[in-house]
Amino acid sequence: MLKSFQSALLYALENIRTNFFHTLLSVLGIIIGVSALIVILSMIDGLEKYAREQISNTTSVKVVEVSSATSETIDGVSIKKADPAILTRSIHRELISNITVPVSSFRVSEVAREIIIGKQTTGSLVYYSDSGNTDKFIVNYGTHFFGKDSTDFERRVAVVDTTLAARIGGPSYQPEEIVGSGLTLDGVNFEVIGIVDGYSPSPELVVPIDHLKGELLLDNPPFIALEATDVADVPVIKESITEWLASSPYTDNDFRIFSQDFRVSQTMQGFQLFRIIMGLIVGISVVVGGVGVMNVLLISVTQRTKEIGVRKAVGSRKRDIYIQFLSESMVISLFGTVVGILFGILVSLAVVPIVHRIVEVSFSPAFSLLTIGLITVISMFIGILFGTFPAWKASQLNPIDALRRE
Repeated sequence: MLKSFQSALLYALENIRTNFFHTLLSVLGIIIGVSALIVILSMIDGLEKYAREQISNTTSVKVVEVSSATSETIDGVSIKKADPAILTRSIHRELISNITVPVSSFRVSEVAREIIIGKQTTGSLVYYSDSGNTDKFIVNYGTHFFGKDSTDFERRVAVVDTTLAARIGGPSYQPEEIVGSGLTLDGVNFEVIGIVDGYSPSPELVVPIDHLKGELLLDNPPFIALEATDVADVPVIKESITEWLASSPYTDNDFRIFSQDFRVSQTMQGFQLFRIIMGLIVGISVVVGGVGVMNVLLISVTQRTKEIGVRKAVGSRKRDIYIQFLSESMVISLFGTVVGILFGILVSLAVVPIVHRIVEVSFSPAFSLLTIGLITVISMFIGILFGTFPAWKASQLNPIDALRRE
């Protein structure tokens, strides 16, 4: 069986070699279809890769926030809590110790407050934080590191952004003049120890979180932001927090867990749906190419009727004739698939400079071995499917009638 199949393959390859252009034209549909699939799917894979990179570089989707529940719903009515549970420093440490993946975190509360600079009063977004070393701020001058030990939180130090620094020293301020100067927040004097690039157009100020007290603390309870190094670690962090919450004296009514990792799955689902729809649409051309292969093989059966009669007369069985023509169908389909894949890759690479010229993004097609393998299997299946009838028809020819036919 294996030997006859090998002989049939060699015969099919020889037949393709002697009728190269005829074979090339006969599988033109498969070549075009496979090329279109390669171009479309490689572009979609490239877009998905680009989207993943952009998402991975977006801090918000890598952050899990744990916040105090400031309200509760009773009989469908949202009621503000008079005494919400507060995320303390000890709770923060417990959360961190329960997480098994790399994570950076800080506890912060963002409050709009009035501050006094000399005799000038201005509004500012104040970040009461247990760490000045957050990735959202980039050091411009001085330092914004506080929170190395418990005594740091009692220090009356502050970090200002460049907008607030310009309010303190004027538009043409010198950084060294700002660091060491003072400002007043809620009647408490603070010393400026650093300047950072701001996060918003508004003036921003960062002070140790222990200065958030009393009614201000209850009205603006801090939240804990935990940032993963990779988007894939976000579910692990959420699960760790959920396990800690279940084993703690607190409940879901005390703290809320929020993340945006669902946006990643939504984006990937969109690409997957687009890939399937475009694959089905473009795949129609591969089916049309399979019809072309069937037509060519039917013509081949007619042209080689006498040859089939001779082979049967010298002892070839129906199975041998069937295997020969089915092998030829497989080889022709594989030939068209290989040419289509190579042509599709070349077209995809040629499109990249055009895309870069129109849109200035670091986009390139992604060629997946899984995608190429799947296209090859589908093309081979179509070749076998449409080659079955011509092979069966050839195997059923009567040797006497076949020898008589001219």
